[in-house]
Amino acid sequence: MRMARNRKGQFIIIAALMISIMIVSISTVIYGTVTYYRQERWEEYVTIVDSIKTGSYGLLQVGLANYGQTLNSTVLRDYFNQWMRDVRKAYPGFGVDLSYALASGIRSAYGVSLNYSLGLARTWNQPVSFSASNATVSLDLASVGLTGYNFSSHVFLKMNIREAKWYYKESQRYVLIYVSVEKEGPEPVVNLQKSNFAEVRLSGVPQTFSVKRYYSSTYSCFIYEIRINSISALPSSVEVTLSDTRGIKTVSYTTSIQQTS
Repeated sequence: MRMARNRKGQFIIIAALMISIMIVSISTVIYGTVTYYRQERWEEYVTIVDSIKTGSYGLLQVGLANYGQTLNSTVLRDYFNQWMRDVRKAYPGFGVDLSYALASGIRSAYGVSLNYSLGLARTWNQPVSFSASNATVSLDLASVGLTGYNFSSHVFLKMNIREAKWYYKESQRYVLIYVSVEKEGPEPVVNLQKSNFAEVRLSGVPQTFSVKRYYSSTYSCFIYEIRINSISALPSSVEVTLSDTRGIKTVSYTTSIQQTS
């Protein structure tokens, strides 16, 4: 009788241990599944935020490029309105809510004072010329309780006519224009080709020219040297039109031209 009781007791203990092991195993599986699900969902949210940041920056580039070609001052606002509608459609169920504010008034960009209107600004026809766009985007993700997240994006292009010189000799006479180019950062732009310099004018007349790039110890920066041959007289003005690899345009102009024999 005592042996039967002992066996019964052992069975109860073994059964209890098995149930405990099953409970621990199931809890581990459930915890792992929930953790994985949360991680996967969070990665989706991070992807959405990164996508919106990238999209807003791309929009500023496209808008500024369009503005430089058409001078349509409302183009950036129109692009952002359409983009917000598209983003909401692209992420249904996430509770994505976007708003934006385009830069307005006088603001500083890399030490330069720019007058923004509807997120766009330009200063052309000066020795140092600029084109810029700027916007602040606010993002809410209701599905994770993320509210009030905002970031600013800006696009910037600067061209500087460092010097323009007319070289006159008996054998040949030519003009050299020394130009530096920077974008947001400020970062030197060193990947431009001749085709990016849309037009070069002397005294208002379009010219045939050549371009070479090098680092100049004189100006302590990368320089694009523009050469125009067969110039018999000192030009009254120099004008350079640039369109970078993003399609962003700016125009520099100077009447300060040195004579060098």
